[in-house]
Amino acid sequence: MYLGIDIGGTFIKYALVEKDYTITKKWKKETKLCETKDEFYDYLCEGLKELDVECIGVSAPGVIDSDSTVLSKAARNVQIMMYHCVNEEIQSRTKIKTATMNDAKAAGYCELMIGNGKGTSSSVYFVIGTGIGGCVCDRDGVIQGVNNIAGEFSNIPMGYANGKILGLSHLASMSALIDIYNSMSETQLTYGTEVCERYLANEEAAVKAMDQWCLNICLGLFSIVIFYNPEVICLGGGISEEDWFIDKVRETWNALERPFKDLTTTRIDRCLYNNDANLLGAVLYATKH
Repeated sequence: MYLGIDIGGTFIKYALVEKDYTITKKWKKETKLCETKDEFYDYLCEGLKELDVECIGVSAPGVIDSDSTVLSKAARNVQIMMYHCVNEEIQSRTKIKTATMNDAKAAGYCELMIGNGKGTSSSVYFVIGTGIGGCVCDRDGVIQGVNNIAGEFSNIPMGYANGKILGLSHLASMSALIDIYNSMSETQLTYGTEVCERYLANEEAAVKAMDQWCLNICLGLFSIVIFYNPEVICLGGGISEEDWFIDKVRETWNALERPFKDLTTTRIDRCLYNNDANLLGAVLYATKH
């Protein structure tokens, strides 16, 4: 039995995972804002020492180096993790071997090993949320890059204004969908699901916003195809579970006039393991490291 932990800005999720990588139990608790890293990790590890597990796999936000030190800021409730070694903190409290990787890379690793990227020699995982999570893989596993920032798709440059690079997250995240809709409608919405509902109801502003948003996503996908040319790009995030969305992106992709259109064979697919991908990927990584 293994334990997976997915540390997010809102919740910390836990899962007991069998050796065939099926989940037998899941639970979660709110991510508490802590004043010190010891308070944070004490809270994170409450009750874990008593579990009969071989190892712990951790999925965490931010840039994480090979020693599991967090090198960049993420959500406010987890910023206390910055510059500390996740493995050391958890192992010292639980006495259980621990391995940690970035959350989007964990999701991608899950898909590479047991999901819709299995058997490919090159694959990319494009996770649509508040930002754009990403993971680039070859047949050997996750490509980290020399500074562990490979796959930080939110920051793919899409423009430059006021002295700042406008990254892909400004145009292709769920947050961007809301912004695009609000710029086209007198009604101001708060959630991406509301835009999707209005799109499915064929509201004019929502249709225009969705068209623009999916085009932005495909421009990001084309950037990835040009610099890596993978066999498959798997879309993740809650919206990727919707068949209409996958169909819409594929339709936009096929209609996009682009160089090498008749030459490229990269498939656009969805992630097989969605909500559980971070947990399973972290466990898979821990069992092999």
